[in-house]
Amino acid sequence: MYTYFSLRSLAKSNKPIDRALLKHGFSNFRLEILEYCSYEDVLKREQYYLDLYKPHYNIATIAGSTLGYKHSQESLEKMRNIILSDEVRERKKLSTVYASIANRLPISVKNIITNHVTNYASMTEAGKALGVTRATVNQALLHNRLIKKTYSICKIK
Repeated sequence: MYTYFSLRSLAKSNKPIDRALLKHGFSNFRLEILEYCSYEDVLKREQYYLDLYKPHYNIATIAGSTLGYKHSQESLEKMRNIILSDEVRERKKLSTVYASIANRLPISVKNIITNHVTNYASMTEAGKALGVTRATVNQALLHNRLIKKTYSICKIK
């Protein structure tokens, strides 16, 4: 489910549903739980709904398997052209840029010895400036720890 809501993941994908989500936007799709069932019945119930609704973006007609599915020559050619088009490459590039901008968390780094405060647009940027990884900055923020026994981290509101 994560990949359907991750612009970065969608931008890297060539699946028809992922391309459609980027093209038409999340608001033009919906995600619903059709039925709760036991683990043993999942494939049987999935097949029931595949047969009933014949969903447009499912390339597989058999629940739980894409084995045996063959794309037509026309479909293969269309996919090649879409994947290689400059427009699609640019759209994917922009989607990745927008996703990374949206995921940035502005933070403030305070040197507890000098009381000098520096603001950064992201944890990655702060990590580079301090000579540590983004993960180190994140852990310091989450657990209220110092970095290099000198730097205090907090979110910018």
